[in-house]
This record gives sequence, C-alpha cells and structure tokens, in this order.
Amino acid sequence: MAERVYCIHRLPIEQVNGNSYIVVSGGDVIVVDTGVPGNAERILKETNSLGGAKISAIILTHYHLDHSGSAADLSAATGAKVYVHEADAPFVSGRERPPFPPTVPKETLSAYSYMKPVEPDVLLRDGDIVFGFRVIHVPGHTPGSIALHDGRALFAGDNINVRDGAIQGSPAPYDWDNAKAKESLGRLLELEFDVLLPGHGPPVVGNASEKVRRSLGR
Repeated sequence: MAERVYCIHRLPIEQVNGNSYIVVSGGDVIVVDTGVPGNAERILKETNSLGGAKISAIILTHYHLDHSGSAADLSAATGAKVYVHEADAPFVSGRERPPFPPTVPKETLSAYSYMKPVEPDVLLRDGDIVFGFRVIHVPGHTPGSIALHDGRALFAGDNINVRDGAIQGSPAPYDWDNAKAKESLGRLLELEFDVLLPGHGPPVVGNASEKVRRSLGR
C-alpha cells in the first residue's frame, strides 16, 4: 500500500463495496471519500487507532452516495473542511438535484433520501495541488469526478475499480456521460503510478499503471 495511506474498504451498501482512505501527510490527516451514510464513526475509530490525530480535510472524488454519504457527519464531528470539484458541489450541498442517468436502479435513487447535504468549504479545479496531490478533473462518471495523483499513487475514485480481481473502468450504468468517462479514463491511462487506490476493490501495488493499461487494453 502507498506510504502513509490507510484503506477502509468494503463499506456496506447492499452489494456496493466502497473504499474510504485515510492519508497521513505531515501533521495533516486527510480522508479521501467517506463511504455511505453512517460511516463517520468507523472512520473516527480508525483515525484514533493511528494516534488520534485530528482530521483536517475531507476530499470527495465525486458526489455519489457511497463516496460522500458520511461527509456531513464527519465534518460536523471534526470540523474538517470538505473539498469537492466545483461541478459536483451543487449536488453535495443539496442545492441541485443530481443528474442520474435512467439506467440507475430506483432502489439506488431512493437511498439518497438518507444522505445529509453538506456545504463544501473548498471548490477544486483541474490542476489544483492539495496536500501534495494534483487534482485531475475526470468528468464522465459524474460532472465533477476527480482523481488525485502525486507521482507514486493514484486515487482513482470510480474511474478505475477492481472487481472480482479484474481492473475495470467506471460502471457504465451509473455514468453521467459514457463518452466523457471513456475520454477521462484515457487521460488517467497516460499517468505513471506505482499504487492504484480505486474507489472499489483492493489497491493494486507495484507497477500499477502498467497493470491498469494492460488490463484495459491500452
């Protein structure tokens, strides 16, 4: 696993197993994605086990429930600032209705009634540097999907996942724009990284960028 990065994976929401990451960077503790609603207590327990350092930032790779669902509770409990790309901010804050494609199951949509809105503190843009990571805007899965890259590790959000041992792109039925998702995946495949930290599934460690390109036919 990437140095100073801890993964909380298999966060339950029916058959969806999302990942939340705790990043220790100097004196900062950053959470990348919070998982589903009700997960804040688990994240706090994990950070306490690392010495009890206070969470200073919550970075969301996109607005979907299984990634941002506990952002409101975790921010309220810790005072951590919430970072999200400007294109997804209206959906995280609840100011606008999320643009779900018609292929999303009704039961998934109904789960959003359990999600608390939170007003983002920092709006991200492509090329921003946050806590040593470069923000890469990769629209397609959602309008404001992002990845985070520091040269060694790539936090891919749902743009690259690992399911049943296979490296895959974003799940097409949940993509806001399939064509843009494919374009964004192409951008990520041009990067070099040793560790892949996917939105779903176990991390890929060691020459990860080459493994991703080989798996996805590039």
